[in-house]
Amino acid sequence: MYKQFHQHLLAYGFIVVVLVGFSALFLRAWPDRETQRLLIACLMFLYFGWGIVTHTKTKQLTLHVVLEYLSVSLLAGVLLGLVTI
Repeated sequence: MYKQFHQHLLAYGFIVVVLVGFSALFLRAWPDRETQRLLIACLMFLYFGWGIVTHTKTKQLTLHVVLEYLSVSLLAGVLLGLVTI
């Protein structure tokens, strides 16, 4: 586990930076709900794309992995979208 984490440190570092940046932009966009929804959509696509690219590079991309990233990004998007209602 540690060896795999160390091998993919750049990929994990990238997604952490993206998530922290998204959090800052999301909070800064308040109370503009439309901008927040646009940010949510961007985050969903970026997270899904990051997962696909990361697993493609390691040759571990399967249908199960694609569906997992798709479902997690959709779930996160819906939950964040509920905040903007």
